[in-house]
Amino acid sequence: MPEAILAYAGYRFLRHFTYGWRSWRAPGRVPHHLGRRGYRDATTRRRGDATWPIGLAKTGQVWLRREDLVQGVAIEGDDLEWQALAIGNLVFGACMNGMGAIVVEGIPKPVARKKSELSDDKVPRKPAMLSRQISQIARPFGRDTEVYSIDLDAVPQPPLRVAASTLTTAIADMRLGPEAEALHAELLPLAMAIAIHRKKNPLEIYAAFLDEVALDRLIKGNYEIEGHGVAADEDASAEGAALRKAIKPIQNLPDDKREVGRKALAAHAAEIAGLKSVSMTEGFELRSAISARGIVCIRPSSPLTTTLVVARCVEALVEGKPGHAANTLIHVVYPAELSGKSARRFRAAAVQAGSIGTLSLPARPPSHIYKAVRKITAVRIQARTGSRSGASEDAKVISTIKDCSFTLDIEMPA
Repeated sequence: MPEAILAYAGYRFLRHFTYGWRSWRAPGRVPHHLGRRGYRDATTRRRGDATWPIGLAKTGQVWLRREDLVQGVAIEGDDLEWQALAIGNLVFGACMNGMGAIVVEGIPKPVARKKSELSDDKVPRKPAMLSRQISQIARPFGRDTEVYSIDLDAVPQPPLRVAASTLTTAIADMRLGPEAEALHAELLPLAMAIAIHRKKNPLEIYAAFLDEVALDRLIKGNYEIEGHGVAADEDASAEGAALRKAIKPIQNLPDDKREVGRKALAAHAAEIAGLKSVSMTEGFELRSAISARGIVCIRPSSPLTTTLVVARCVEALVEGKPGHAANTLIHVVYPAELSGKSARRFRAAAVQAGSIGTLSLPARPPSHIYKAVRKITAVRIQARTGSRSGASEDAKVISTIKDCSFTLDIEMPA
């Protein structure tokens, strides 16, 4: 009996010495389930605590910590199916960690599955949203009923709620030029004030003022809505005084720059006036989704609506306390039409809120986007174009994390 006790004590001592003090080198980080058994991570010098699966390499499964992903993740590839697979892998990690996820899809490109759909009288069908795939991923975790989808091309009810500042940020991020930004900054508050007084849609009034004749009349001090005319010089009412004060900054803009800005904004006037999928007064709040750890899939309909959604995500992140979104993943399929400043602002807001902010980019991103995100991306997941197996799920992970840098070929689960 004493020999058995001594043998067991020796076993426990050797096991603790071997696993409790020895540092282990994993393909990425040592996962949490091995850390609970005593495995220490050589990169952190403490027990393994990685909880985010990235993929399977030849040397084993690749895991990273949530703190690693907060430093920035980019998914780079041109294959839409591969992109969807990579996005699904991120959502799986979010569900595995009990986190919420907001996925902003790319702008849908209609595809014709049959030759008969190529005729002029038939509109090619749009690809399905990722919400169905995300629901299947969330089902094993019992969260498939939590998935909420918003298709901005289908006039969702309720609409997505935005603010005046959201539209201002969107105009700046669409790279329309400083003239457009200057005119927009003065014109939108006037349209908002008139809309509140007349109980009209501010977006429709704003777009109407972008007409050349309407803007010229406004500069001269008058406008007309549904037969009701207001002249700044003749109206002694409070509305007339407010109009004189509001149009002063617009009059002060140089004529040539004002016209350049008007033309740039007028190209989007029809879309702005017809925006029924967003509202400045009511609708679905992204801040509520973040606080509730919800799973939301949003599909924009154009570069403008994409910019609005990204700007609203940034506002939702910065309006809370630092770290308030630590349990949320926000992924954006980033279009080339947007500015690099928008990507940097999104990443900075995600870091401030403690959220995991990830981007989908082309295999070769445009120079203005590449320059903007190259120094704020710690993990890059790239599609492999010439894999030996030919599998679409093959990818390469490049990590520049300070204490865990590596380059590995991985296979993502299908």
